[in-house]
Amino acid sequence: MEENVGRGRHGKPSNANDSARRELAANRPAKRGRSKQQGPIPARGTHDAEAGGSRTRTRSRLGQAQNAAEDDDFDADQFLNQDAEYGEPEEPQPDEPQPDEPQIEEPQQPPRRRPQQRPRQPRRDAANEGYGGGPSDMSLLTQYGNHRAVPIWDAEPDDHEVLKRTLRCQASGKKVMDIVKPPRSERWFWDPIEASGLEPLTRVNFSVLDYGVIWAFVERWHPETSTFHLPLGELGITLDDVQCLLHLPIQGKFLNHTKMSRGEGADMVSSYLGVEREDIDKAFAETNGVHLKHTTLQTLYTTNQTSAERAIAENKPVHVVRLYRERSVRAFMLHLVCCTIFSNKSSYYADVVYLQYFQDLSCVHEWNWGAAALVHLQHYLDHGSAVSTTQMAGYMSFLQGWIIAHFPRHSVWVEAPRYTANMPLNSKVVPGQGHKDAAGYRSSLDNIQTYDCVFSPYDAHRQVRPLINACWFSGWLRCGKLKAKHLPERVLRQFQHVQGIPRNPSMSATPGMNLCEIDRVFTEELELRMIDEEMRGRPVTSPWDTEPGYMSWFYRVSHPVMRPVEAPESPPRPPNLEVLIEAAEARNDPNLMQVCRSVKVEVERAVRDGEAVEGTPIHGTLQRILNLLNPILAYRRIKRGKGTRYHTRG
Repeated sequence: MEENVGRGRHGKPSNANDSARRELAANRPAKRGRSKQQGPIPARGTHDAEAGGSRTRTRSRLGQAQNAAEDDDFDADQFLNQDAEYGEPEEPQPDEPQPDEPQIEEPQQPPRRRPQQRPRQPRRDAANEGYGGGPSDMSLLTQYGNHRAVPIWDAEPDDHEVLKRTLRCQASGKKVMDIVKPPRSERWFWDPIEASGLEPLTRVNFSVLDYGVIWAFVERWHPETSTFHLPLGELGITLDDVQCLLHLPIQGKFLNHTKMSRGEGADMVSSYLGVEREDIDKAFAETNGVHLKHTTLQTLYTTNQTSAERAIAENKPVHVVRLYRERSVRAFMLHLVCCTIFSNKSSYYADVVYLQYFQDLSCVHEWNWGAAALVHLQHYLDHGSAVSTTQMAGYMSFLQGWIIAHFPRHSVWVEAPRYTANMPLNSKVVPGQGHKDAAGYRSSLDNIQTYDCVFSPYDAHRQVRPLINACWFSGWLRCGKLKAKHLPERVLRQFQHVQGIPRNPSMSATPGMNLCEIDRVFTEELELRMIDEEMRGRPVTSPWDTEPGYMSWFYRVSHPVMRPVEAPESPPRPPNLEVLIEAAEARNDPNLMQVCRSVKVEVERAVRDGEAVEGTPIHGTLQRILNLLNPILAYRRIKRGKGTRYHTRG
């Protein structure tokens, strides 16, 4: 190719920008990775030395362009052409031939803006000034700088990379629905399942989930409070939600498993599921850990059933038949809990560590399965709310059911045709797929009204699941080494009490509390750690009732709205109207008007009754007071008459 020929354009040579290109080539920095004196090229993809990939630093120009397109954090302009004013990569020079690389003619690209860097860093002193959209007081959400709400608020309206980004959710509940179960008349199977307390998990799962609405709620979750932050205030998933939606037990011992070695796991699988050691080692190698595939558990479940039927047909001893049946039940239970409450990001294998809870099938009910489901879900919500997370796991059917129960207007669902009143509420609905657009749900939640939320949706279900004392427990819950906060004082409206400013979470869930102490507190000090009658406050008149000053405090310490308001006109009733009113009440503005009216009435009565004789100094003072009050009250009446007055308080 000739030296004075520029980039190809539609297959023809072009001399455009040739002089500028030669000038830049003369002044450009040395090629990176060509000599030992130059620094290494930043690691690309997963094939770097630390990940066990190739240690070669040199790359073709074509490979660099492909990697730059795939990596949002990589600025190709800055790396390849630091002095250039336009975004074209430099051409190889004639004195530096590249014989191993094909000469590719590329169409000339017009100048373009450099891509925005990710993640954005706040350009303010967050400790003193807070963040755009809140919080302005950082005393509560101390980890907000790493929350995904920050880039969502800062994003430009056309920044689809941030605003249209979706979270990949892993759910395995449909596998429980699809597995063939024995008829209810087969009591050898259903008696231990029902006695364990896990039977409701067979009928509370959804085959279709609305991932858009799930994503919209995940980005409003905050680990510091273990609640969702919305324009209405805080709402959370409590033990009461677990017992009403899933009918799982919320009392009993916390699950206390620890990490298991492959040898321990192999012994357990061999003893309680009847698998040969060679097959176990192969299964662990395939899953790279102490895991069994879901398909393996399904095979063990059906194979042991078949073996039991064959043993009956061959008139083998009863204990042999019982052995096969117990293995089948254990395989089913392990598959059941690992596809629901212990669902993980793999979505195809189960952790063998949970098999230890099914060694003795008569003792399964002693464990607190409801707390385990809540802790495991909150663990993934904590991770899902971080700005760098791309996947969400946990019991997705439970989270979807909670959203539908509390926000029935914000998701797509129909009533299940075969639901009866004694069944878990999660089996009452059949969700639809929705539109999978988190941005649409985000806007809907930003404009939520008080009547869009059902704070206490279980009133009609109390004859089946009454509100028990464990629901008022405030402190740590745990499952194995995972722990999560349970703070009902932050969501009192869900218990039909007026919400006030709650105490700091560290006062209920002491930081650094070890697992043994968490167990002891829940089993021995449950009554002492409950929210008492005084802290619960008065019952609500309206479901959304809050104490004066709560909403103003909440808007100061949180970020209730995810995006700046972009509507051309103000909504007919802004969702933060109560905040504005209560902020004024905190400054005594509305009370001041009432005081002015009371003073005016009292002064007029005193003048009318002759308590101040006309011509005396006190009579003149009263007249001056009336002259000051009358214009204020008259202006108030005129201003109120120009618009609609919202009656939000009695």
